[in-house]
Amino acid sequence: MKKSTIITTFFLFAFATTVFPQHKFALNLGYDYMQKHTGYVGAEYRIDSNLQEHTAHGPFTIGIGSYLYGENGKFSVAPEVHLNKTWKHFISAEISASTKNLKPSIGLTFFNLARLQFGYSFPIKQSDFKGFSVGFHILIGRAPFYDEMRVF
Repeated sequence: MKKSTIITTFFLFAFATTVFPQHKFALNLGYDYMQKHTGYVGAEYRIDSNLQEHTAHGPFTIGIGSYLYGENGKFSVAPEVHLNKTWKHFISAEISASTKNLKPSIGLTFFNLARLQFGYSFPIKQSDFKGFSVGFHILIGRAPFYDEMRVF
């Protein structure tokens, strides 16, 4: 089960980056704490364009990935999918669902390059992923994925 989840995640990431040549993809690497320390590996796709003049709206992204954590002395993986919306280019809201939890969160984003999130994790089927959560994610991609910096 674990090997198939890891292989599927990497296959989806490789497939997505080769099929869509517009470079609106980014690799998402992060850390989340939900009463359990977890690493995160995934991919993000930016749905809207970067040409948003005179608007308060930022990017809307969809992502897939996996939480990586230890459970009973063994390495475990939990697949996850999420939607993320940014306002004013620095405030973000996200809803994510995995096989272990459902997690709404809010936080700060830095030009769609990094995210600091705070939320609450609702467990599914007596999971250890519960309670208040905090996370930090770095998005590694190309220029059209990131927000343009506008000073004035």
